Amino acid sequence: MSLRDQESFLSNIHPFEVLNGEEMNLCIRNMDIAYYPKDTTILSPEKNSTHFFIIIKGTVHEITSEDQMVMDFHQEDSFDANSLIYGECKNNFIVKEDLICYELEKKTFLSLIENNTKFKEFFLNNLVSKLQNLKEKKYTSELSSFMIAKVSDTVTHEPCIVQSGTKLIDAIESSIKFNTSTIIVEKDGKYGIITDSLLKMKVLLEGRTLTIPVDDIAIFPLLTVNKDDYLFDAFSILIKKNIKRVGVVDNRGNMLGILEQIDVLSHFANHTYVVDSKIKKASNIKDLKQASIELINTITILNAKGVKVNHISNLIGQLNTKVYKKLYGLIIPKELQNDACLVVMGSEGRNEQIIKTDQDNALIIKDGVDVEQYRPYMEEVTRTLIDFGYPPCEGNIMVSNPFWCKSFQAYTDETKKWIEAPDMQNYMDLAIFFDSFAVAGDKELLIKLKDDLFNKLHDQDVFMAYFAKATLAFDTPNIIANFMTKTHYIDIKKTGIFPIVQGIRSLALRERIRETTTVKRIKILERRKVLESSMANELLEAFDILCTLRLKSQLLKLQENKKINNEIDTHSLGKIERDLLKDSFKIVIDFKKFITYTFRIDKIS
Repeated sequence: MSLRDQESFLSNIHPFEVLNGEEMNLCIRNMDIAYYPKDTTILSPEKNSTHFFIIIKGTVHEITSEDQMVMDFHQEDSFDANSLIYGECKNNFIVKEDLICYELEKKTFLSLIENNTKFKEFFLNNLVSKLQNLKEKKYTSELSSFMIAKVSDTVTHEPCIVQSGTKLIDAIESSIKFNTSTIIVEKDGKYGIITDSLLKMKVLLEGRTLTIPVDDIAIFPLLTVNKDDYLFDAFSILIKKNIKRVGVVDNRGNMLGILEQIDVLSHFANHTYVVDSKIKKASNIKDLKQASIELINTITILNAKGVKVNHISNLIGQLNTKVYKKLYGLIIPKELQNDACLVVMGSEGRNEQIIKTDQDNALIIKDGVDVEQYRPYMEEVTRTLIDFGYPPCEGNIMVSNPFWCKSFQAYTDETKKWIEAPDMQNYMDLAIFFDSFAVAGDKELLIKLKDDLFNKLHDQDVFMAYFAKATLAFDTPNIIANFMTKTHYIDIKKTGIFPIVQGIRSLALRERIRETTTVKRIKILERRKVLESSMANELLEAFDILCTLRLKSQLLKLQENKKINNEIDTHSLGKIERDLLKDSFKIVIDFKKFITYTFRIDKIS
């Protein structure tokens, strides 16, 4: 290789691209090409490293003293920084395919560590920082202001703040001076809001005078966001709560301004709002179908703009909820709507189904109400959702199935059976039901059912151990050894996503956590000290990476008119994506060990 070729090769190896020209030249001057035949032990606990290795061609396996493979290294991979930095090699590095590699002298490598902060941070930071570093390099070119914009980056309007007890007419005069139609009322350090529509409804229509105190009509509390929050999160709140404005506060809770929905829309200029508006305005099934179909375009646009998969699933989940709620109102007669509760379950209940892969839903009906009168409407709901593009559930977990359309008492009898006579089907049904989220009707029915479930699980340690055991149901690769072979498809849901979801779900069930999304459950478990911060952060990073890779694969299949599934083609992954996947699987494997220990799974048959 020429010097130019060497520099080009190194520049594509992270984090060597952060080196300046002088540092890159230093590398090239102190780097040689070496060859090692198959089965050579390059490093071991008895044979510490004198070089940093960068693979040009071939394969190296890292193997523990117990003969467990922990990593395989291929073209453009590098090893072993740890033995150079810490002066010891813990595992054996054995050549499995004839190896051609660069060897960078230890002295030079440590000099780069000492003099280049970014280079140092990559090798010395924890796994979470490494993952974030890799993701930043991978997706920086794909990012836009859509993803990284903060609330402080867009237009906020100076707030017209009046104190509690102010006469309404004085408050209106003040708002005119501020040239705003929004009045903020401050009371005991908290904020409320008065809008034009509120003045019409509470004053004009009710014939009240303008001398009343603002407290009489102000709505408390005013929803707020922090100035440092992501603008996309603020947009999600506006969509979820169906409101037109939120307050903007600083880290001390002081009111800084008002963020209007129209300003967020003008900043993003995407068609998410269009879809939301179409759902709201839909007066028949045909119009609602059109709005639902456009969700795929929304997903594609958000993904192309570099929006995090967690944000996409959150927003799409909220829009899906609105589709379900609108459909419920269009199909079920008004006199029956408040005697039942429509719920979504599984990945839909967790807000984690982005692409429409199937439907998991159920109906809870008040005791004493005739269940049979709902059945034809539930069959119509299922047929309509299929027509909307929500595939039928292969396990028939849908409201058209009588098992998932029954009375409150019937569900309490069912949950008792799940716990007292558990089998694999009952464990699965419980897991799906625990992730349920109410979308329409009387939501108290679901709340009470979960209260009943939590009470039944008191002191059920053996049951919880078996429930958590499902976390181990599928093998997670401890290496990605098939990147360069014919077998290169991995079911990323079974190997990575499901173990995180099920393990976290088991902890959440034991802790009586009502939140359904995996990300929020992790954060709650961290606050409760069930998960250490380091593990929680690693799980959040791994879950984001795995879901992102799955979404990328699914969108590609959509474009190619292929069947949507959870398989990813590892041959299509770039070097950094392979590294992200490898490190994510390492996190999943460690989490499985934690779940095994926490629930004493090794003590049950």
